[in-house]
Amino acid sequence: MTTSPSVSLRSRYARLPELAGRAYLPTTALGRLPITMVPLAILALVTSTSGSVAVGGSASAAAAVGEAVGVPVVGWFADRRGQRAVLLAVVALHLAALVGLFAALDGASAATVLAAAAAVGLTLPSVGGFSRARWLRMTTAEDERSTAFAFEGTVDEAAFILGPALVGIIGVAVSPAAALLSTAALTTVFVTAFALHPSHRVTGAVRAAGAGPVPPLPGIVVVPVLGMLAMGAVFGATQTGVTAAAEAIGSASLGSLVYAVSAIGSTATTICLVLLPDRFGLRSRWVACALGLLVGAGLMAATATSLLPLTVAVLVAGLFIGPTLVTVNTIAATLVAAERGALLMALLNSGVVLGVATGAALGGALAEHFGPASGFAVVGAAAALLLALAPLAPVRRAVP
Repeated sequence: MTTSPSVSLRSRYARLPELAGRAYLPTTALGRLPITMVPLAILALVTSTSGSVAVGGSASAAAAVGEAVGVPVVGWFADRRGQRAVLLAVVALHLAALVGLFAALDGASAATVLAAAAAVGLTLPSVGGFSRARWLRMTTAEDERSTAFAFEGTVDEAAFILGPALVGIIGVAVSPAAALLSTAALTTVFVTAFALHPSHRVTGAVRAAGAGPVPPLPGIVVVPVLGMLAMGAVFGATQTGVTAAAEAIGSASLGSLVYAVSAIGSTATTICLVLLPDRFGLRSRWVACALGLLVGAGLMAATATSLLPLTVAVLVAGLFIGPTLVTVNTIAATLVAAERGALLMALLNSGVVLGVATGAALGGALAEHFGPASGFAVVGAAAALLLALAPLAPVRRAVP
């Protein structure tokens, strides 16, 4: 990563619209909102309709599992057929799946509702993964790609704050059904706009240039995929641990606000990540981030009985979240030819989704049986896994 002190943050990020077009950045940012909103919107709608939190939670989990399965499948097709056609087809299928879910809620059995929720997740478009795959073709220099991935990490953080907030606001102001319908509107407008954006041609160009079959993914990609699984566990366990701590203190509603503080530190360090000197390589960044998360897990466990110190600990842990995600994505991007970019980025996304589910389940169980502090043990275990993976992280020149 090239990092001359004379190169300002502004000039680094100003290069991105020059590469992709000015409309690309807001389109890709807004296009990823639905994927951050759908699980929570399904939870709220199914719970309110069925009167059962258990059924609502199961429906949300079914959507998450569907997403984890569907995103790599869609990425596989996109590598072969180009992003535009595949995304447009997925948008249509997703809207049909939403109609099916609303129909299932009208007196159908719980099993039918869960199946419909899984179908919604299965067809949920992953704009973030597709966008990173496009950057693999739109960037030629390593510093450009690092800046693009830092931008991606920053807008991911923003989406995961704004998306759930929109679900809550719309759900309270209008209805849970309106919240889910808003995700359909966002998908129709912004995912379609992303699919049709001229940058989709770079994926078509890759296909046209390929004389033979699409090359297979190398086995070494399992390392960054496991890294993203660990990061998902950090997210899930932190969220449940913070919620349990806030509830024990007597203000469960503050848990989401405390958790959101992590995004403040994460966004700041992610934006500035492009200024790190070249000598601080990707593997060193991986180690430093894992150690930082390990320290953050310890601080959260130690401060779980007091909300203000816990908030500071969550902020400290958050400093290393965005840089970890960018580092793992950047390393993964060096492992494959661009023809497999959509599938690879989809696998990384699925790793995060499965990790969130695992971390939330384990962290919640530990917090419930042994107290809030024990829930953060899962964060520590995930950080330890990241640290153990660091020596295996394959650092090489980007595959053209």
